[in-house]
Amino acid sequence: MSFTLRTAADVYKFALPLYDYLSQNGHAKEADALVKVVDSCYPQSAQALDAHRRAFNQIRETVPDLPAQYLIALNEALEILSK
Repeated sequence: MSFTLRTAADVYKFALPLYDYLSQNGHAKEADALVKVVDSCYPQSAQALDAHRRAFNQIRETVPDLPAQYLIALNEALEILSK
């Protein structure tokens, strides 16, 4: 499976398969943190993007065994979120 991320909407869509991977592979803490970000209601999209960026950074730092396709997509998401 590969992910194509080009827009912020793609980043939001990527959060679900990333959550599924984390929750099914022993990373409950990171999955819970991600679901809190996704389920939160932010009054501005900039706040939602910033929350996703922080959650993705945490996942990148704390989950060393992400499969390559998830790691590539995570890095692409972070690049999109940094713009």
